[in-house]
Amino acid sequence: MGKAGKIIGGIIGGLVAVGAAVAIFSAVSNMGGGFSEETKLATVQHVDYDYPKDIISWDEVYGADSYNVSINDKVESVKKTYYTVNLDKDTTEFTVKVQACDSTGYYASSDWSEPFVITVDQEDILNKVDKFAQSIPGSNMDLQKVVSMHAVDNKLYTTAVYEDLGKNYIYTYESIYDDTITSLGEAIDMGVQDTTHTDNSNLAKDYDTASSFLAREAQSKQLQKLIDSGYNVSFVTSQAFEEDTSMVGLKGILKAINKNDSSDIKYYSVDFAVEVGMPSNEGYKYTTAVKAADVNDIFEDSFVELTGDFAEYAKEVEANQKTNNISNDLGMSY
Repeated sequence: MGKAGKIIGGIIGGLVAVGAAVAIFSAVSNMGGGFSEETKLATVQHVDYDYPKDIISWDEVYGADSYNVSINDKVESVKKTYYTVNLDKDTTEFTVKVQACDSTGYYASSDWSEPFVITVDQEDILNKVDKFAQSIPGSNMDLQKVVSMHAVDNKLYTTAVYEDLGKNYIYTYESIYDDTITSLGEAIDMGVQDTTHTDNSNLAKDYDTASSFLAREAQSKQLQKLIDSGYNVSFVTSQAFEEDTSMVGLKGILKAINKNDSSDIKYYSVDFAVEVGMPSNEGYKYTTAVKAADVNDIFEDSFVELTGDFAEYAKEVEANQKTNNISNDLGMSY
């Protein structure tokens, strides 16, 4: 090869080397600091808000090890796929966006998710009651539904179903205040006071105890007195539970309408216990046994008339069920 050929060959070899170097740089660039669309994290999907726990959650994004959460343009970084919002007392609306991030630098941060506007009616008594029930000390389980609320003197009683390790339990919590409780709303606004649960961890049951109970020929004393006074009775909310091997229970809000005056409506927070013996079939225990139990084996552990905004709360629960086509067991058989 002549001198000119060697020069041309050298130039070509140099160009090939430069091309290879560029290709390698491009590949490395895509793995590190120089990002392309292919290395950007996917946009966060399915942003959701859980009330009353005030938890925002979203789907996990592959490759992300943290997330930026924007609440009304204030951004915080979290490692998990959920974030607990600390709302001001008067907050009624806020906007949420979430961005997936990768601290290793392998992936570029995702685009922000679509803005999700959350409206919270802090004045709505249903929301306030749910939030109160979820925040009761010791009830770090997931609230399933509030069954009833009533007050006696300076004590507020909250009966609710909570899920713990895949099972539903019913509790009645007693919150003690300094003064006599005359308003549900005011008690809730004061927050959870010294609180203990007043009964055992009874399993909530999905049996039709309420209608079986009302179908009886003879009722417990105060309930029978209402019926004899010309009232039609029904349950606004109810929950059956097993108290022990021979006793079942039924808690809820009872509604009584005067047959001769439809404007005469009363609401009661009730807690019944029924001695049913020890039948071998559980379904029998909650249906036939409830109907067949001797009237002397029915105990009214609580039968408190609801007045003021306690009664208004019962009306709101009933109206909410009708508006949203929810059965009066709030999604659980009773």
